[in-house]
Amino acid sequence: MLSAEQVLVIPTHRLFSTFRSPFQGFLQGGIAELFSIVAQHGFFASRDSAEGDPELKQIIPYGMLVWSRQVFLMKRSRKGGEARLHDRVSLGVGGHVNPIDSLDGDLVGAIGAAFERELNEELAVETTYHGEALGLLNDDSNPVGKVHLGIVYRARLNLPNVQVKEKHSLEGSFVSMESLASYREQMESWSKILQECFWPDRTEH
Repeated sequence: MLSAEQVLVIPTHRLFSTFRSPFQGFLQGGIAELFSIVAQHGFFASRDSAEGDPELKQIIPYGMLVWSRQVFLMKRSRKGGEARLHDRVSLGVGGHVNPIDSLDGDLVGAIGAAFERELNEELAVETTYHGEALGLLNDDSNPVGKVHLGIVYRARLNLPNVQVKEKHSLEGSFVSMESLASYREQMESWSKILQECFWPDRTEH
């Protein structure tokens, strides 16, 4: 059955004409440039059609939760919704930007609103935190990556008070930054990229 979900997209050629070449992996910064593209060229499209169209990039806010020298690590069971994430470990919480996130047609503001919505749908974060956008994440090495673009956020928590809400399909806990490399083989592709970038070989950047 086809989904009626509408998701925020930008034309792929607009992205790479701005950044001059199809960057692969994590690109530090570039947030202002991306927001400019979204404001000028972003629109909502059917998720069903966008998933098979590499001429469009679906915008995905993707946030990592950090406390002291620990990162919140999640694992989705086979009861979770996204089949490609089953039994995979993830460093981030993220999802699509939908029309419900857009206030008065503000597509840029919708991205931050979608991040907060996704965070609160999956997790109970019972502490204050400071969130910041770090950069962009692109992985054209596989069909899923070709149609998605991540905006990477880091949320620095004041306390480690985080619980998963959907315990039947998701589990999560804080692990030390030094131990993240040991989970690498279980990680989904975006998490592998970020682990290698921020915490390679059991060290912190």
